Parts: sequence; structure tokens; C-alpha cells
Amino acid sequence: MLQAVRDFSDRLLGRGRAAITVPVMDGALKPNRALDQAQVLAHLPGIDDLASDGRALYASAGPCLYRLEGEALVEVHRFDADITALAVGAQGLVALALAGSHVTLRQASDCKELARLDRVAGQALHGVNALAFDGADQLLLSDGSMQHAPAQWCHDLMAHGRSGRVARWNVRSQQSELIAGAQHHAFGVLPLNGSVLHSESWRHRIVRSTPGGREDVLAELPGYPSRMAPASDGGFWLTCFVCRTQLVEFVLREDAYRQRMMNEIDPRYWIAPALSSGHSFLEPLQGAGVKQMGVLKPWAPPRSYGLVLKVSAQGRITSSMHSQVDGRHHGITAAVEWGGALYAASKGSGRLLRVTLSPAGDAA
Repeated sequence: MLQAVRDFSDRLLGRGRAAITVPVMDGALKPNRALDQAQVLAHLPGIDDLASDGRALYASAGPCLYRLEGEALVEVHRFDADITALAVGAQGLVALALAGSHVTLRQASDCKELARLDRVAGQALHGVNALAFDGADQLLLSDGSMQHAPAQWCHDLMAHGRSGRVARWNVRSQQSELIAGAQHHAFGVLPLNGSVLHSESWRHRIVRSTPGGREDVLAELPGYPSRMAPASDGGFWLTCFVCRTQLVEFVLREDAYRQRMMNEIDPRYWIAPALSSGHSFLEPLQGAGVKQMGVLKPWAPPRSYGLVLKVSAQGRITSSMHSQVDGRHHGITAAVEWGGALYAASKGSGRLLRVTLSPAGDAA
């Protein structure tokens, strides 16, 4: 009852969850050109996820699994469905989610299937979008939504989706357990110091789950958080695949308008974030995003954006890499540190990027 009164008060006064304010990018989040100045290793339309076991780097794009050899991507295996998540274990194992509906464990050498998971807590998997090994026998996974496939993440956002799940699968015993349910789009998992970190995209936060409960590690992020990967200094890298704007926050709170937009408008032209933008004059536009003398200002409201955050083990953002509104490398869906560099998948541009890191772990 008290929560209902608080929610009504927030809606009436435009505060709390009803506020449309977006955190300012400043301090460690100050915009830069690190992602736009990154080395482009490959043009790979549909590139989505990255994973490394410390010896090799793997990438997924559509139904294909690739391995980086030198500075070239070599196709390892082609599956019969799109790869929606990828993880590589330390014992020559690779885990993949296919079509979001099942997870398959295979030998990295020949892709022979060893085990398969298609249900957690009695319910079928529907939108698996991130995987991470936790030791040799445990695999963590995030099932983004029970209603929408991974490619329909925007539909889940506009529908106020909260059916995401985070689970653990013991690949040896073939048992699975639910870690967190009713998530506002679960998209990203990472084991850290005996706990499980997971991204809750539509709540703009990173949550730490332990046997004793849950707590926020990061909250009120300026973007929608997604996949994570360990950093060499004990922290982790976090991708924000799209960023927030006041206009989208406003639309999300106007239910009648939002429902009509979803029912009557082509999803490509919704007032909603996107992995890439600027392809059609029919795309929605905020006033500050109008080109002046043919130039789009880098500080314009972002329909699409590129953002990777470096987070310490204590949960503090220490640095960030950007592709600003007028940049080329938007929609960063995965980032992996390997061999003294950060590799990032720009799904918006279909490119594999490489950023050389300094000894401090920032862009060199």
C-alpha cells in the first residue's frame, strides 16, 4: 500500500521513477573519441558477442563463430541459427546460445556438442543474450525476456518488460538454478569474488547477487548496461549498448502515446534508442539533434551511441570510451580485454575494434 502511494506521488510530482532526467556524462564519463579512433580489425555485419580464454579471441556474427588469427577473423563453425551469446572456458570448451532458446556446450576444437540446456526452473529459455563461465563446471546466463527474442530488445523496452532471468547451469551435473527473476531485461553476467554481477538494462543498473541477497553495484547509469568482461586489474569492463535521452524517458512514461506508437508506427521509426542511426529522414529527431550547416553536434541527444565503461572491483567507474553522436562506432554490444588491448564489437557499424591499453588500463 505504501509503495502504491509513493508511486502515485512520484507520477503526480514527476520525481523518483517518474522523473525523465538523465545523468550527466562527466568526470570518468566525460565524452572522448577513443572508440572512433580505435583500430578497425574487421568489417563483420551482424557482429554481436566476443569471448576469450586468454589464448584466443572468438567473435560471433549471425550464425557464424569466428576466431581471431593475427589480425584476421577466421570462420570456425556455421550453425543453423543465430548465435545470441558466447563464452569460452579455460579447458577448451565453448558455450553458445542459439536463437536465444537453448545453450549448447561444445569442444572449441571441433564444435562437437557435449551438453545442452533449454529450460531453467521448469520454463523454456527464450532470450539468452549473455554467458560467462564461473570455474570449470559452472556457466552463468542471462535470459533477457520471456516474451521477446534478443533481436527484439527495443520491443521489450517499450513494453516495460520485466520477465528477464539470471541463472546458473552446472554443466557436469546438468542441474540449473535460478539466481534472479522478474528482471527488467537481464543482459550481462559476470562472476566476481564469489558473487554474480548481472545487468538490469531497463533499470539502468548492475546488481550483485550472493546467497545472502542482492545489492546495487552501479545505479542510475546514463546508458542501458549490457555485457561485462573481466579486467586485468580485478575490475570489469561494461558495455552500454544504447544510451538514455529525456525524450525516450518521457515516452516510456506516456502509456497512451507509447501504445499507439507501437501499434501504428514501423519499429524502425519509433521514438526509441537504436544501435545505429542517421540512415533515414524518417527517423525521429530531437531539436538539439538538427544538423547546423551540415554538421551534427557531438553533444546532440543520442539516438545511438558507443560506450564502454571501466569499473573497479569496488564498483566505481574509473574511465570510459566513447563514440559520440557524430561518431561511427555505435551500438557496442561486447568488449573483451586480451593481450594488452580492449576488443569491442560495434554491432551498429558491423566492426571489430581494437583499442591499445595503457599500463593503467585506459586507452593509450
